[in-house]
Amino acid sequence: MYIQAKVTKAAYAAVLAGALLGVSMPVSTNAGSRLLDRTTPKGGISNVLAKPAPDEVENSIGAVARAQASVEGELGGDRRDLERDLPVFENEEVTTGKNARAVLRFLDGSVLTIGADAEVILDDYVYGNSGGVITLIKGALRFTSGKMGRLGLKIKMPVATIGIRGTDFWAGEIDGGYGVLLMHGEVDVTNEAGTVTLSEPHEGTFIAADGSAPGAVTIWEDGIQEKALAAVAFPNGPLCTVLQKVAKGLFNSCI
Repeated sequence: MYIQAKVTKAAYAAVLAGALLGVSMPVSTNAGSRLLDRTTPKGGISNVLAKPAPDEVENSIGAVARAQASVEGELGGDRRDLERDLPVFENEEVTTGKNARAVLRFLDGSVLTIGADAEVILDDYVYGNSGGVITLIKGALRFTSGKMGRLGLKIKMPVATIGIRGTDFWAGEIDGGYGVLLMHGEVDVTNEAGTVTLSEPHEGTFIAADGSAPGAVTIWEDGIQEKALAAVAFPNGPLCTVLQKVAKGLFNSCI
């Protein structure tokens, strides 16, 4: 079980206003499935940002390296906001909202980038074990293997399964169906109707939503590649950069 305390930007603004006015302001923080009520001392700001407990970090399979906008995790019925440096766990479901992005770095050095409006389950990903499964329910992701690689890892999509052999690739919804785009390494894309292998950079395959066999392997046109990669890229504009600098680490997510 994990416990997290979180202050929203609106709550922080209210607390700051109370501190400036010299009045006491109540602050509500979520901690796991429990609600903790804290009140700031008169003329001060309560410190309600909590770090993960040591045992939580020990049992984690990785951590959030970066988060933008609404990113949540759910495990065992408990839901929490995911922010930078928070641990992630086996069987945790990670969801992202509109314009959101998330980067998860696993203990083996592999990196999973998740695009907006996505649902991903970290089904079986334990450091030191071969194999493993990550399920993409909807949306798009990009996976980059760690230096040691990870033999036997599979990414499941609604229409196909991707077998990984030390690689960097994109996968997800695109143009009414699904696609897989290879950046480096080699992957097999398989469903009940057939299998194709991507072995050269920029090769890709499309899979129709009806689950028909993966399409012919081709070098994707630049426009399609750009569209796919944009779905998982962080669109950091000037406003986002300014907010991050002003917040000075208080808010790990930038909207």
